[in-house]
Amino acid sequence: MSNTNIKNLPAGNTYFRECGYSDTRVWVEVKRTAKTVTLAPVEVARDPEWEPDFSVGGFAGHCNNQSDQTWLFDHIDYRIKRTVRMTKKGWSYRGTEFLENSARYFYDYNF
Repeated sequence: MSNTNIKNLPAGNTYFRECGYSDTRVWVEVKRTAKTVTLAPVEVARDPEWEPDFSVGGFAGHCNNQSDQTWLFDHIDYRIKRTVRMTKKGWSYRGTEFLENSARYFYDYNF
């Protein structure tokens, strides 16, 4: 998958990105019906090759390179499941938007 910042992410799966307020999480498709998709969370670990670069500012500091962050695939937690539904605006779960075919994990260090 070309739209990811997670190293060693298993190929051949359909991934979804959960769009939080500023953070994003990655989920993998487990089951699909005509109007729903059941997802399981993809767990990641921080990539030691990427180091946050902080400068003074914000609440306690400002991460200058947070858009360059990369992560390492850890595992898929099949014990946790979430069912998203197709709405007029796209895939959604209780008002939270999910984007299909996107596996970009993002932690907002500046929030």
